[in-house]
Amino acid sequence: MPVPESITEDVPHPDPVLTDNDYTCHPSPGKMDSAARTIQQLKVQVVTLEHEIQQLTLKNQQPLISMFCVTDEDHRHYTRFSSKKVITVLWESVYPAASRLVCWSKAQQAAEVMPSPQRKLELIDDLFMFLFRVAAGLQEKTLSSLFEVSVSTISRIILIWTSYLYQVLGSLPSWMTREQVQATMPDKFRLYCPQLRVIIDCTEIRCETASSLSLQSETFSSYKNHTTVKGLIGVAPCGVITFVSTLYTGSVSDIEITKRSHLLQLLQPGDEVMVYKGFLIEKMLSEVGVKLIIPPLKKSTQLSKEDTQKTLAIACLRIIAERRVKEYHIWDGLVPLSMVRSVSQLWAICFLMSNYQGTLDIKGDKPV
Repeated sequence: MPVPESITEDVPHPDPVLTDNDYTCHPSPGKMDSAARTIQQLKVQVVTLEHEIQQLTLKNQQPLISMFCVTDEDHRHYTRFSSKKVITVLWESVYPAASRLVCWSKAQQAAEVMPSPQRKLELIDDLFMFLFRVAAGLQEKTLSSLFEVSVSTISRIILIWTSYLYQVLGSLPSWMTREQVQATMPDKFRLYCPQLRVIIDCTEIRCETASSLSLQSETFSSYKNHTTVKGLIGVAPCGVITFVSTLYTGSVSDIEITKRSHLLQLLQPGDEVMVYKGFLIEKMLSEVGVKLIIPPLKKSTQLSKEDTQKTLAIACLRIIAERRVKEYHIWDGLVPLSMVRSVSQLWAICFLMSNYQGTLDIKGDKPV
């Protein structure tokens, strides 16, 4: 029976069956080049947009320091700086070159053909993290939770800022000229020792005991009856710390540290150096024309008023120097052996940063 014509017209014709995939058909070279350029342009746009998003996010986020440090007391607790104004002075001193820290990291990763990580914290928060560790004494695990970054990131930032601040603060002149010392000398020193240039003393920090017997012997301090590292500190009569030596093992004598520290090269003939009892360096100083002043010791007779003033003045500055560095709570416990490579830098940084607190009133041990 024949099919009606109307029905045959409505029946769709089936598509021809492909017997094989046509892999032999290639796009023209022009289309391939155009597609590659388009892909590259899109990649650049993605990177640019991601960077803009990151910058907007950081811009909208306040630095973490503003969350923790609201009052001057907060700044004092977390950073050992007396106020926001004082820590701003430090930040303005170190910020100009701080961006190089980021460039250095990116250069290192570029050399390893690795993509640069996105910065998760503002630069000032990196400094704040360092101060949290050094001044407040918070452990890296705690900092990891507070700043929401990994412990390894915390460790890397602490090491970078230790090296950076040591270079920056160490390049600033701290040794006071004779004229500067004279201009800022308190009356009690001007009265009893007018040519006094610096008060020096050695202070020690307890550290972990190494497994090596020879290293134990080198670091053991008979004074502390423990393994320690020790360094020489110089304080101007006005209370400013003007000299910090590197750290030595606890068995090294005060006299030997003074020789190695190069302090003698800074002194001038006619200067006076004040030390505490037991610091037997008179011969060493006399060779460079410097006079040694030792406060009188009370024996059978009562000290005179002049001798009492001398003793009180040196005792106060001696305590000030040691107290200032040990206000930084990173020194509360034993220094771990893992910090050996950076401990001298941290030691110097603490003293150098303490000068940002201002000089001290010798009578009351208060910043002036």
